Amino acid sequence: KGTARMNQERINTIEKEITAIRTSMKRWRFATFVLLLGTGMLAADAIGPTVLDHLIVNRIDVLGSNGSPVVSIAQSNEGGKVDLYNQKGVNLLRFSSTSSGGDVAVWDNAGTNVAGIWATQSGGTFSLWNEKGEELSQFASGALTLSGPEASLHIENELGTPVAVVASDPEGHGRFQIADNGGTVVSEMMMIKGFGGGVMVSTADSKRMGLLAATKEGGKLNLFNSRNVPVVVASTTQDNGGGAMVISNQRGIPVVHLTSDEDHDGLIQITDEDGKGIRKMRPLKGYSP
Repeated sequence: KGTARMNQERINTIEKEITAIRTSMKRWRFATFVLLLGTGMLAADAIGPTVLDHLIVNRIDVLGSNGSPVVSIAQSNEGGKVDLYNQKGVNLLRFSSTSSGGDVAVWDNAGTNVAGIWATQSGGTFSLWNEKGEELSQFASGALTLSGPEASLHIENELGTPVAVVASDPEGHGRFQIADNGGTVVSEMMMIKGFGGGVMVSTADSKRMGLLAATKEGGKLNLFNSRNVPVVVASTTQDNGGGAMVISNQRGIPVVHLTSDEDHDGLIQITDEDGKGIRKMRPLKGYSP
């Protein structure tokens, strides 16, 4: 019995030693793995980031500080899609595929679509919207469309000065302005209230020199002197529809009237400097020199 007990104790001791050796080997293997991993990471950091030749995923999301995606790469029914978000999760920019081609959409921080460019069956389209979502301009198929009370198209010279402007006036009528290299408007096409279309020309110091306008009776031409006094007015008469011209002196008083009368004859009326002492001149009928 004493011998058997000694043998059992010896066996138990051997088993404990074997268990201790196994535990020591596991710890050694783990420490070796950690050491190798750390060495590899240090080597990779010294050499550069790991480059993957091919990565296959269904979606990639980059999370922001709030835990919501700020970048998302995914697929749609038409192809690929890339979305950018702010930290509040509002979609600000999207690149995507459509049935006609590519599409780029831009939103503001309130989530309103404010800009877009996309492909159509007939070509490309570019549009801009205001903060209310109202479309203000569109460039599609070679045609540029501007909308809104403040819509305008400016052409600038090499100094950055607008020299040509296409816009609308406060009442919604069209307007086209030509300016000199300093930005002073010297010619303007516009809508004249109560008349119709008009063209105005001015000097480089903004003095109005001439006005051509459309009226219900016909065209009208006004020429002004340097003091903005109309000295020549050419138009049609309201009575018979013939031509008429009024020449005024430097004070703006008409002194010469050239008109056609009811018999289709010419008539000249001359007055003094105060518009008095009228004298009429008519053709001599039945007389030939």
